Amino acid sequence: MASDRTRVAAIRAMELEDVDAVMAIETAAQLTPWNGTHFCDCLGNANYLCQVATVDDVPVAFLILSRILDETHVLNIAVAPAWQRHGIARRLLQQALSAARADAMTVVYLEVRESNQSAQALYRQLGFEVCGVRKNYYRKGDGHENAVLMQCLLTSGHK
Repeated sequence: MASDRTRVAAIRAMELEDVDAVMAIETAAQLTPWNGTHFCDCLGNANYLCQVATVDDVPVAFLILSRILDETHVLNIAVAPAWQRHGIARRLLQQALSAARADAMTVVYLEVRESNQSAQALYRQLGFEVCGVRKNYYRKGDGHENAVLMQCLLTSGHK
């Protein structure tokens, strides 16, 4: 019998019933977590794509995207600490990039903490490149840290 960590996560649309589980993931994984209202607002917006990765129908990760015109923005992604480093974030992002290409999006943007080198490495592996920095964007303890802006060009047509 396979251990919990070797089972493959399924990706599906986030539902309102998932918000409590998503909040638990968010609180455990993020230094400055969103609140439940943020997630409910995203679920109610037709321009947002909200997904969860589940194991045995229990959410273990999520991804929130905003899609405007030909641009996709990764607004939030988190994996429950017990499920990190098992390729779940990679699968969520790969599926999102494939969907963006299929929907004629030209670019995907995201921001990541300057200190989050493992996430930046994953994003680079998926085709993202650094395109800027937002100074003091994220709260961190008593201070702030920079956000690294990254983009993944999906077509040559984006300016």
